Amino acid sequence: MTSMVTLVAANMIRYRLRGILFTVVVLIGASVCKANLWEKDISRVMLSAAVPQHLSGTSPTTKGKEQSVKFIEKELRYYAPEAGSVSIVWKSGNHTLEEAMSWNDHTGRVKSFLQNSMLLEQDTFKIRLRIPLGSSFEYLFWISKNAQGHYQDHWDSHSGGRMVVSDASPILKEAQYVKRIDNKKSQIVARGWMLLLVLLGVYGLLWGLRNRMLITNSAVDKRGAIISMGLSLLLFHALARSEIVGVDPRYIFKSPSLILRIVKAGFEDFIYVIGLVLLFGILERWSRGIRLKNTVYGIFVFLVILSTLVAYTNISTVVYLGKPFNYQWFYYSDFLGSDDATNALQENLSLKILANLMAFCLSVFILSKILYLSYQLISVPRRVKYFVVPLSFMAVILLFNRAYRVEGTWSKGQSQNAVIAFVHSIFSSSTEASFFSAILPEGTSEFSPTEGTPIVNVGKPENKSHVKNVLFIVLESAGSVYLDGYGGSYQLTPNLNSYEDEAVLFTDIYAHAPGTNQSLVSILGSMYPYLSYKSLTNEAPDFDHPTMSSILKKVGYRTSFFTSADLNFLSSNKFLANRGLDHIEDYRRISCDEQFKQDIYEEGNGIDDICLSDRFFSWLDENSYQNFFSMIWTVQGHYPYFYAQEEVDFGVGDVYFNRYLNALKHNDELIGQVMRGLESRGLAETTLVVVTGDHGEAFGQHGQYGHGSSIYEENLRVPLYFINRSLFHGEQKKDIGGLKDLATTVFPIINKNIPEVWQGRDLLNTHFEEAFFFSPWSDYLFGYRKGNMKFIFNESQNMVEAYDLSTDFGEKVNLFSPDLKDEVKHARKRLGAWVQYQDKFVKGILRKNDD
Repeated sequence: MTSMVTLVAANMIRYRLRGILFTVVVLIGASVCKANLWEKDISRVMLSAAVPQHLSGTSPTTKGKEQSVKFIEKELRYYAPEAGSVSIVWKSGNHTLEEAMSWNDHTGRVKSFLQNSMLLEQDTFKIRLRIPLGSSFEYLFWISKNAQGHYQDHWDSHSGGRMVVSDASPILKEAQYVKRIDNKKSQIVARGWMLLLVLLGVYGLLWGLRNRMLITNSAVDKRGAIISMGLSLLLFHALARSEIVGVDPRYIFKSPSLILRIVKAGFEDFIYVIGLVLLFGILERWSRGIRLKNTVYGIFVFLVILSTLVAYTNISTVVYLGKPFNYQWFYYSDFLGSDDATNALQENLSLKILANLMAFCLSVFILSKILYLSYQLISVPRRVKYFVVPLSFMAVILLFNRAYRVEGTWSKGQSQNAVIAFVHSIFSSSTEASFFSAILPEGTSEFSPTEGTPIVNVGKPENKSHVKNVLFIVLESAGSVYLDGYGGSYQLTPNLNSYEDEAVLFTDIYAHAPGTNQSLVSILGSMYPYLSYKSLTNEAPDFDHPTMSSILKKVGYRTSFFTSADLNFLSSNKFLANRGLDHIEDYRRISCDEQFKQDIYEEGNGIDDICLSDRFFSWLDENSYQNFFSMIWTVQGHYPYFYAQEEVDFGVGDVYFNRYLNALKHNDELIGQVMRGLESRGLAETTLVVVTGDHGEAFGQHGQYGHGSSIYEENLRVPLYFINRSLFHGEQKKDIGGLKDLATTVFPIINKNIPEVWQGRDLLNTHFEEAFFFSPWSDYLFGYRKGNMKFIFNESQNMVEAYDLSTDFGEKVNLFSPDLKDEVKHARKRLGAWVQYQDKFVKGILRKNDD
């Protein structure tokens, strides 16, 4: 009798479970059909891809919250005796960031959070924030400097929290330094073991149900294992993709239309996984013998593990680069051999992260077991299986149909499958863009790199015979769009401004590629860069080509190069060692009290740029009577924008942008210190000082940050001042030029002959209306400017952009249309001539170097 009851109960459980599973399938189909009802709420529940997990639980914003809000002042006290600068980083779950920014003065943004600086009183940092009564309040503390004033980047999440604001009682916290939250790291990855434990619990439950329902424990055939594991891999790819495109999976049940966003964004993941399953399913079917089948299955398992690792490391990669890691970035990182790459690997592959990645790999296998068990539970009787499988297939078709109609707000890089992108980049790295192989129209004249129209007595310095010395001050990542003399509104350069009456300012000067090493070659060697993702400094650091320093060294000049950065990057040190420089020193060899080294993790080291002035003058004073050529190259304008002094709040609403502006202002102090040093030594009139930048820096103007990924004005346009009180008197040269023109403008001033192989022109004695640009690291980008019109050709995506810089300096309105057909055709012809000329020129240098 007992056994009969047990059998009846087991059958009831079995049929109840089938009913539940059937209902789930039906609900999936229904949710797809009704997804449009929730589409308007999607933006309310999206979270940043880089949000710390314990702060990512904001609720969807509800309309009408602003009707009658009662505010209270909430005081926060943070005891941090080891800190020198602290900000509170926070958000309100009931309000948008735009709403919350208006509650308190001096509120900035850090990624998807708000930020306010706290005031220090006897080892305790304090702040009072206006917050709506009854709202959710989530916060942590960001320590940006230690007690000694040295740069830090420590995110104290242990002292943070989440609460509903119910009264004005103060929040008291004590700093904890045991853990740092990096808002560029994946927060899903940090929960790998937690997810594994949950899946193990679910698997144990289903396994127990199967045994209770007396289902035979049949072995899983290889083909079934490949299918279930492939489906599991696809679901884990979807989870990773959700963080990349900013969808919080916890809100999927509240707003099912979020599923559509994940499906559309993960279409390449679907293609990749399905292709993998089909390929190995067919191989397994065709294989003869157990050993061969096991080999095929083993390779499939290896690829599943590799794909899982790539999918979850890709989360942070997309945050950093804006797209998956490709072969070009692999090269640019010096094949992961640079200090930056080594430090990044050490930081991003800690034992904890590796353990969580291992947990995700195990979770893929556990989930595949769960899926197979679920399949077994609905496979008896067969009529249920034959009904559920077609219905599931129809639900998937409907899902893709609805997902196709969703408007994607993410970039192409956020939706690319990491494996497909990397493999494609390997093949595309060896295939040149169309400009390299395009057949130029008949009658196209050969490109002339020194082309320019001669001008008479316009900006030409007189009485220049006494100028013998040359000093370059190259400001790292200094975009001219931010500086006072170029219309910047931040008042960054009072020192440089004070020398305007002793200088000539060039209005439209460009880096030819947004990369430091490319600009280093252009400035010293008066040539366009190598039109490749590769760098000449790394490919052939000793290539035979005259530079300013090598020529001047031969005629008796003292020569030197001082930088506060790291010269190991892409063999810059080896390149400079072959350029006739007596002294080459980077941050390692220059004595400086302010050493920049991030306490918790490293993204590159350096020293205070001001120390370059002291080192330069100590070298100069060893023999100040001999003619000299020297180059000073700063570092603080490069991410992460090292800055040790008290920061000025420029009101830009972005902490990193604000720190960058402070770094540029600090560079202006360096310029002032150098100029005063020359004056005190009686060298101001005999020295030509050239102030420029190696490239610009972007802060979201076109959805990108840094400098290497695009060729907009903020990426490429740089300042250029020639300073000498006896030569210049406040002139402005409205001309379009590039960094390759600097050496050919300097040499006539110091009465030196220009080598025929140089590609620059004299900016003071000629005029030109064209400029050419290139960037190969994200997409193959080519740029051409003629007069006020600028064209950008994305050869990787077959896209064209056109801007009129006279009316649209910010490049906001793309004018590309059939009406510009002739202008675009001319731009392509000129770019083709330039690309093919320069490609032949550089390859000739490399062949000569190999002989």
